[in-house]
Amino acid sequence: MRKLAAVVLGCLLLSGCSASWQQELRYKIVSTHNSSSSEFFDLELVGEVPDGALEPAKLKSTPLLTYQAKDAQVGDELLCAVEQEKGNAFGNSNVVTHVTNCKKA
Repeated sequence: MRKLAAVVLGCLLLSGCSASWQQELRYKIVSTHNSSSSEFFDLELVGEVPDGALEPAKLKSTPLLTYQAKDAQVGDELLCAVEQEKGNAFGNSNVVTHVTNCKKA
């Protein structure tokens, strides 16, 4: 019984320190650039960074592969699902930002 309690407590500790945040944000496409064989849009956040973001600076501007925003071009605004995840103290504790499901606004 003690071993089971120790395993459960260990699992809670490992998963309890992680965090995530998600919200739909509006970005404007300000330019494009090529990196190796891929083309990217350079996105800038429209408005202020929302409260509760794990790493607000990473939300102000971000690259996005052009194929992830079909029929979009420089000057267009996009609505994107944005998620930030932070690992736990025992693994990778860096904040990772994912920008997905972008559609023209």
